[in-house]
Amino acid sequence: MACRNPELVPYTVRATPSPVLCPDNNSSNEEAEINVKIPDTVLHIETESFFVNRQQLALQSPYFRALFYGGGRESGKCHVEIKGVGADQFHVLMEYTQTSKLSLSRDNVLRILETADFLQLERPRLLCCKFLERELHLSNCLGMMSYAWQLGCRELYTAAREVALTHLPAIATEEDFMYLSKESVADLLASDKLFVSREDQALEMTLRWATFDPSREEDFMELVELVRLESLSLPYITDLLTRLKGSDPQAKLICKLNDNFPTSWSMGRSIPRASETLYILGGPHDQDKQSLYQFYPHSGRWQSHAPLQRKNLTQYSVAAVGENIVVTGGNFRDEIFWYSVDWVRIFQCGNKRWVDGPPLQKSRHSHCSVGLGQELYVLGGTMDEGPVAHVEKLPLGAQVWEDVSPMVRAVDRAATVARDLCIYVACGLDENGEVYSGIQRYLVKDDQWDVVTYSPLPRFMSHRYDLLATVLNGALYLLGGQALRLDVETDEWTVLEEECLDRKFFGGCTTVNGQIYLLSERKMNKAFPNMVLMDPYIDTCMEIDNAIPCPVPVRGCVTMRLVT
Repeated sequence: MACRNPELVPYTVRATPSPVLCPDNNSSNEEAEINVKIPDTVLHIETESFFVNRQQLALQSPYFRALFYGGGRESGKCHVEIKGVGADQFHVLMEYTQTSKLSLSRDNVLRILETADFLQLERPRLLCCKFLERELHLSNCLGMMSYAWQLGCRELYTAAREVALTHLPAIATEEDFMYLSKESVADLLASDKLFVSREDQALEMTLRWATFDPSREEDFMELVELVRLESLSLPYITDLLTRLKGSDPQAKLICKLNDNFPTSWSMGRSIPRASETLYILGGPHDQDKQSLYQFYPHSGRWQSHAPLQRKNLTQYSVAAVGENIVVTGGNFRDEIFWYSVDWVRIFQCGNKRWVDGPPLQKSRHSHCSVGLGQELYVLGGTMDEGPVAHVEKLPLGAQVWEDVSPMVRAVDRAATVARDLCIYVACGLDENGEVYSGIQRYLVKDDQWDVVTYSPLPRFMSHRYDLLATVLNGALYLLGGQALRLDVETDEWTVLEEECLDRKFFGGCTTVNGQIYLLSERKMNKAFPNMVLMDPYIDTCMEIDNAIPCPVPVRGCVTMRLVT
């Protein structure tokens, strides 16, 4: 497995405490905790001996439960030998069972993962997988896919596959791609999540893979069925016809393709690929309109759309749901006063027009909003009397907003993001005007809120409101003053050492095709029309545009998934 950084730095991760083990009698919890830690068994691993408590290990692992209490020969022994496990890795895992801390590095993580998998220690196994997810890179994602599949690490496999799907044209130049099985190549080509700037790249990658091994000629004819013929560009088709006259291995395959037209190509349109695009809404609030622009990452092209016709409206929220961009609430100034509003405006991307939506139940500004499935959620914010914990949702097509359970803590100027069937509200300002460091989570199926963790930033720092949040490959990213990654399942925070993000705040942030885009840096009371691209899988964090056409300040930016 290739690593993006050859330096092997030890890394200690936090874990939740091991469960307190209580005997069946009425002894106190303290006595129980002391008793279960008294060694009563010696495990022999290679040339080393480990003194352990069998009840403590049995509660943490089905393997040890079966070993010590399964009725086998080892159940009655005080000395047990375990084969197939390295002493060094076993020592690290036994330390974890005592301290709930797992010391991982790029040197030891694979061996510890395999040992934890063998011993069925689920929590250390998860910590190892999350460590490897943070190490994913263009140079190792294919190998990680194969490794995770063999070991049954589903989330690691999914994360590695997502990296491959969003970066495949670049990965296809690597040697690892040439050694993929036909089934693996087919899986990637068939996915509607495959991001290619042009369908030409899909056919070119297939040709490159097939000509690497002369025996793949028939495989090529199967794989080419997965290329969307109608999306191939005319210049590329012309080039293919020109290459028919060549004598290289690719020319031979092109001739075969010309003589044996794929069945799927003869049946008309195939299933189109979906791609993601970026919408940005921005402009001074004292103007008659605020501009809406669309950015196409694969071509770098900008397109203007009908503007939002609202003057003197600010501190509203922008979210995407379905094929709609929804603007909710805000702070509005009439001739004299500022006050919160319940307005809802919807831009229908298909019709390219703005329409009115049903008004909010509660007027508010400085709130969050996020789309999840076919529903839009509006969370917290400030009413005229102060911050509120109130949350309401609007199913697509409905004419009335519905109440849902309120947040644990009333906050405004927070960041929000949806992940799986959960909504996260990060930090913000509370009802006392103080920074709140909690990450609140809404469980949609249960209609319940909890606080999953707290920001690791010091309390005296003001970096915990006006943050931006996005999701990349299942991890939450918080940006503003400093860039942080949160792995929710393991409660691990990682500080991203990116110079172009340090001590910087932006007006908008979203993930598009596996990359994070940040819009309009803010310094003091000034906004700049720039765009920064952050891609941890290719070690990129750089300004890619210093003059975006959308007026600043940016009021919101969202990702829209389009089928083309």
